[in-house]
Amino acid sequence: MKIEKRDIVKCVILSIVTCGIYGIIWIIKLAKDAVSVKDENDSATVETILMLFFPFIGFYLCEKKFSEGCAQKGIPHNDNSILYLVLGLVGLGIVDYCLMQSDLNKLVDAGYAFDPTTAPQNPQYGPAQNPPYGAPQNPQYGPAQNPPYGAAQNPQNGPVQNPPYGAPQNPPYGAPQNPPYGAPQNPQYGPGQNPPYNNNNQQN
Repeated sequence: MKIEKRDIVKCVILSIVTCGIYGIIWIIKLAKDAVSVKDENDSATVETILMLFFPFIGFYLCEKKFSEGCAQKGIPHNDNSILYLVLGLVGLGIVDYCLMQSDLNKLVDAGYAFDPTTAPQNPQYGPAQNPPYGAPQNPQYGPAQNPPYGAAQNPQNGPVQNPPYGAPQNPPYGAPQNPPYGAPQNPQYGPGQNPPYNNNNQQN
């Protein structure tokens, strides 16, 4: 489940500086995060409206759903709904804000939830940061980077780079390069250079 971890002191200061405007935004986010522990599809509309106009009831209901969600998921948590109700009745609603945000932050710190604002910093599961499964990043099995099976990169099996079986590169079997069997290159048995078989010697 997604829960945004927030700095409580910073939220309080912003609520005071903005004359309560940030406090309204904080309430909306608190209600959504708290009820999502029980049901992530819950929009928390009712709880948000009550927290804005009747804080003691709104925080009471949010804490109830938060406690029930923790119990369902086996998360250790004490039900503080009565405390929220009392604090809201005596005009200490800002304390309710801080207590609920503190409980939500504990879930993120304990690993029961993750902060979506920090999720992109995890390079292990990002598709762009995972080279083992990316085709362009794998030179061993990439078709363009695989010299053992590429015809042009394999001098042993390439038809152009294989001199043992190429006719022009094989002097033992090429006719023009074989002087023992070529007639013009044999002065011993050539007709013009062979005196034993010359017609002038036929009289012997």
